[in-house]
Amino acid sequence: MRQALEIHPSRLAHGVTNSQTAASMTRLVTHLLALSLGSLTAQFQPTETLRPLTEEEQVLGHNGLRYRVIRDWAKVDREVAPVINAHAMVASEDGFFYLVTDHPKNAIIVLKPDGSYVRSFGTGLKGGHGIDLVKDKDGRELIVHVDCGWEFSAKGEPTKKTGSVNLLTKEGQLVRTLPSTIDLGIEEEGTYYSPCDVAVTNNNEIIVIDGYSTNRVLHFTLEGELIRHWGGRQKGKADDISNGHGISLDHSDPENPILWISSRDQNQLKRFTLEGDYLDTIEIPGAYAGQAVFHGDYIYTGVCWSKHPKTGKRLPKSGFVAVLDRKTNKVLSAPGGSKPTYDGDTLQPLHQMHSVFLHVHDLMVDQEGNIYVMEWNGAARYPFKLELIKS
Repeated sequence: MRQALEIHPSRLAHGVTNSQTAASMTRLVTHLLALSLGSLTAQFQPTETLRPLTEEEQVLGHNGLRYRVIRDWAKVDREVAPVINAHAMVASEDGFFYLVTDHPKNAIIVLKPDGSYVRSFGTGLKGGHGIDLVKDKDGRELIVHVDCGWEFSAKGEPTKKTGSVNLLTKEGQLVRTLPSTIDLGIEEEGTYYSPCDVAVTNNNEIIVIDGYSTNRVLHFTLEGELIRHWGGRQKGKADDISNGHGISLDHSDPENPILWISSRDQNQLKRFTLEGDYLDTIEIPGAYAGQAVFHGDYIYTGVCWSKHPKTGKRLPKSGFVAVLDRKTNKVLSAPGGSKPTYDGDTLQPLHQMHSVFLHVHDLMVDQEGNIYVMEWNGAARYPFKLELIKS
């Protein structure tokens, strides 16, 4: 909130004439206003100018899953609701989209489906990385805000702190903060708690992945009581999780939901039971994929980086989107990436083909099958929309 500047005449030096006083006050007020407004408007600005898309880049994808790129979908005044990283977004039952950012002025930006701005809130709620929705006992929808611990100033300067998972009302009021691994005595004091994402069960329990720290999975009741914890690094074993960046639930079989975890450093999506029993691994070679998003017959995931097709080196600004078949778990389309090809059942390494995206952090899919793309280190961009081209 902007605070008024107050300068009382008694604070001026004694023995100064009225004209000198007026001139001095004018200079002082002008100087202080300049400092104040400068600090308020010194927001992190886009670091890259969007170049025009080539004809080939205007429509992306493969195998009948092709999308028209709409880069100006979000209609937001940067001075009103700035972003550093527009990290993730979720659609609410109220018809609005809730976008989580890590800008100190606004943790959450609310948008209409056409991208127009509604409001923003959450000043001082920092480190926004993931978002989901959960219902309390009265059926009220709450926001689950995931603070990964990376706190940014308005100028984009990062500071590493311990993160948290917070339940908020849609007006931005804090309902509760779930206990961390340190609070629970699982980890020693001084250990960073750096949750990346959450998944919500059908009975509104919350499952957290501590993906920037211990890679543990923490399963809570809505009230914040720990049900179980498991996971972490298991080097050399199939259930090893390395940079558990995304977590989600597949409710295809409501009696036996399957937990999907992105083991991003390993270019893998891994599947577990709710109790933590390892099921299997979906390999996505060359692609540092995040949270699995389920919609209809498909699974969607955002790729933050990809590898050079010849050297295997991880490349900056090399993100894209991957769309998998929900029955076979095979990649069908890679908007922005290379065409998925298989040698038998083995997917060949994917890489960025079109530099439309920088680092794809997370995705949201609407009821029409359109994809909304959020980016980390994305030049302070708001989400792009990929509009499904229907045959």
